[in-house]
Amino acid sequence: MRRRTFLAGSAAALLATGAESNAQQAQDATGEVNALATLRVQAGKETEVEAILRDSQSATLANDKGCLRYEWYRASTPQTYILLQRWSDQAAAHDHLNAPHVVNAVEKLLPLVLENPQAVRLTKL
Repeated sequence: MRRRTFLAGSAAALLATGAESNAQQAQDATGEVNALATLRVQAGKETEVEAILRDSQSATLANDKGCLRYEWYRASTPQTYILLQRWSDQAAAHDHLNAPHVVNAVEKLLPLVLENPQAVRLTKL
């Protein structure tokens, strides 16, 4: 159950539905999905988390069709990581969330995070 809640934070921004999302999608002429996610982790677990994020980043870039950008960053705020991601379309973003390497990374991250990730979908100007 916690895995589902954890993924929901990321999925909400990538796969939002409803009038607001449709308007946002209509404004993005490229059809690409851009999102930013923030992940806060337990103090002292940064080294372990960074290894998981690096593995997830490498696997995503190597295996996920439609991935145009997938980069994790350490924020200036302690215990905080930022993900910048861009997908060719919504289907590619959806497929990523169900990919084995993502499921595996989430399972490893669950005991290390302070809260569910916060995510926002971005629309290119």
